[in-house]
Amino acid sequence: MKRLLLILLVLAFCAGSVRAQYNDHRDRKLDSLENVVAGWTPERLASAPFQTKADVCIALSEMMYGYERINPDRSMYAARRAYALGNELKSLYQPYLAAKFIGQLYYNQEQYDSTIVYYRTALGYLERMAAGEAGPDRPEGYPQEKIDDAASSLYGNIGNLYYEIDSLSQAMDYYAKAGEIFDKYGWKVSSAILEHNMGDIWAEAGEDAKAIDCYETSIRYATEAGDSLWVASPKMGLGALYLRQGKVTKALKCLQDADEYYSKHQDQEYYDRIATLDVMGQALKAQKRQRSLITVALGILALTLLALLILSRRAQRLKKENAAADEVIGEAITELELNDSLSQLKQEEKTILSEREAEVLPMIAAGMTSKEIAQRLCLTEQTIKWRRQRLLMKFDAKNTAEMISKAREQGLI
Repeated sequence: MKRLLLILLVLAFCAGSVRAQYNDHRDRKLDSLENVVAGWTPERLASAPFQTKADVCIALSEMMYGYERINPDRSMYAARRAYALGNELKSLYQPYLAAKFIGQLYYNQEQYDSTIVYYRTALGYLERMAAGEAGPDRPEGYPQEKIDDAASSLYGNIGNLYYEIDSLSQAMDYYAKAGEIFDKYGWKVSSAILEHNMGDIWAEAGEDAKAIDCYETSIRYATEAGDSLWVASPKMGLGALYLRQGKVTKALKCLQDADEYYSKHQDQEYYDRIATLDVMGQALKAQKRQRSLITVALGILALTLLALLILSRRAQRLKKENAAADEVIGEAITELELNDSLSQLKQEEKTILSEREAEVLPMIAAGMTSKEIAQRLCLTEQTIKWRRQRLLMKFDAKNTAEMISKAREQGLI
């Protein structure tokens, strides 16, 4: 996909108003072009009229484009002859085209040292045109738009080269130069493709914020141009980036938007739709995993809350029991300290009850069991049994019935 986008970027640089650099070369009649060129060897051309040389130079240029994908060696041969003949004619534009094309052929072969040599040569011709130098094909000089058009194409190629040799900052510098030209002439589709390609590069470099900014800028340019293809393409890039970030919902939205376009143009965008559906499938799997994890997390949270509730209630119960124990201990200490007073009160046959004992005694008299009293007062059954035993001792009673009888005699219940 990356290689395809790089190629598309090169084509985008030729998508402005009038593009001399690029045509659809698939319909070139190469046999006819071969016939034209074959009859003019370098020796014979040396004495040919200027116009004949110009026609052969154009035919060679057509051949270099026409053979590019089907016979690179033949394409290189035609490009070198076009370059030499263009220089002989003292043209600027034809040698520029040939030099740039030869550089591109070396780029395709990953011979990057040779690539930069020819790209720099092509830049030299552009600088001469920009300085106002004329050629026989343009005695009045070259129009600025034509020069800018050619420059944007070459800047894109040089940016691709630096990207391939891991010089990202230099690549972005040349992409920015191309972008300035696109903005100057309002070539929005070219700008959309450029921003999309830079978005892919930044995403691959792990610079997500810059990638998102480029993708969104690409979408804006494409929307302004009314080109739905270049709205869909950066949306697919955004979807893949959001998926990598774990933002599955955002990813699916972008991918669905892209697929809406691709599904309507399957005959033209077949491979792009396959790529989109592949990423969408990964997003749906990620969404399923996320939902499973959320379900498990909610289950764990519910169990945790339940455990905390149980612990809280136990803590409250323990707190009450501790308070009750403290109360009992306090009462015991008080009774020890006031032993003399209690002896005197016993002589007067008047039993002194603590607040808790006074609370428990009527319940015992009512016939409630220790368990029932404990539940009523939120205490342990063992604590109530201890209270009951204390009451028996205070009333010097052998059983509950005797205790209740003495308590009634004293008016305590």
